[in-house]
Amino acid sequence: MFAGCFVDDRQVPSVVALNKDELQVLDTWHTLGLRGTGSHDCVADDVFVPADRVFSVFDGPIVDRPLYRFPVFGFFALSIGAAALGNARAAIDDLVELAGGKKGLGSTRTLAERSATQAAAATAESALGAARALFYEVIEAAWQVSHDAEAVPVTMRNRLRLAATHAVRTSADVVRSMYDLAGGTAIYDNAPLQRRFRDAFTATAHFQVNEASRELPGRVLLDQPADVSML
Repeated sequence: MFAGCFVDDRQVPSVVALNKDELQVLDTWHTLGLRGTGSHDCVADDVFVPADRVFSVFDGPIVDRPLYRFPVFGFFALSIGAAALGNARAAIDDLVELAGGKKGLGSTRTLAERSATQAAAATAESALGAARALFYEVIEAAWQVSHDAEAVPVTMRNRLRLAATHAVRTSADVVRSMYDLAGGTAIYDNAPLQRRFRDAFTATAHFQVNEASRELPGRVLLDQPADVSML
């Protein structure tokens, strides 16, 4: 188990490796969505951690390989983005399956036959495709740069964070649109689109991809003073 902490009043956080039997797991993960992650709070009470199990993500890679040179904070944000993109893809697929057979009360046409549904589905598909294309384009570029001996530059790290945030927030917009189109069918706990809606908007609350996370990349883009250590 890895935990972030501050050691001896240092200003830079460290990461410590703990044995899971040294931790008390608190049953706190009662959330809107992403319930399956089981991201409960944990307590480490008076646990000794030897120095060889304390490290900093700011010190650079210990292993000199491309994977370890890839920006660590970008990697974390991208993992959220990948899940969000998949969730949005499935939401469109769910809506397409539903729309072919569902007719609204008093309507002779299925959802799929309505122009509003057609336009919304096309918009969602385009938005998701564009976000996904940017996401993987930037990852590929950063991966190629990480094969060089030098550190991945700030401009590239900045693009990674922008692509991750854009992917998560665009995905949430796509899921919301599909949820709206489904109408009352989507409100039940056993409805796939309800779960996708909850998961999408729980993901947007993560500090690495919330709306405020765009401030730092924006400062970098506008050449304003910025602490880029967590890019």
